[in-house]
Amino acid sequence: MRQEAVKRSVKMKQAIIYKATELYKLGYNSSQAVCAAFAEYYGIDRDIALQMASSFGDGTSHLGGTCGAADALVILSGFEKKNVIPDDPQTREDNYQMVQALIAEFKRRHGSIFCKDLRGNYEPKCLAHCLKLVQSSVEIYADHIGLK
Repeated sequence: MRQEAVKRSVKMKQAIIYKATELYKLGYNSSQAVCAAFAEYYGIDRDIALQMASSFGDGTSHLGGTCGAADALVILSGFEKKNVIPDDPQTREDNYQMVQALIAEFKRRHGSIFCKDLRGNYEPKCLAHCLKLVQSSVEIYADHIGLK
């Protein structure tokens, strides 16, 4: 039974990576691709996920800020930790700790979370390079929530 659950988990992770890849190739920004790829997992409407993440792509709307793929990790953490009660400091702290762990792993893998640093000598919209960041973010998030 345990092996079957692990196989399902691996298939789910691969399916989400595939979804994110296809969404990015269709022209969605990195944050949209990652968030929308997890929409079904969290039972949210894909269009809502796309709208929610739309301003976070390309270094937070071309401001040279956080990579959209890294921003998606922050957005998705809210769905995992469900911090919706105004005075719930423990859930809030759990959410913050999750975000810190996810961002630390992104930084460990890529050296930075900032678009301007990650792109280096790449052109402003280097699809191949950014696609790797999208796939990496899905992998980081999936591993963190147990989709090994």
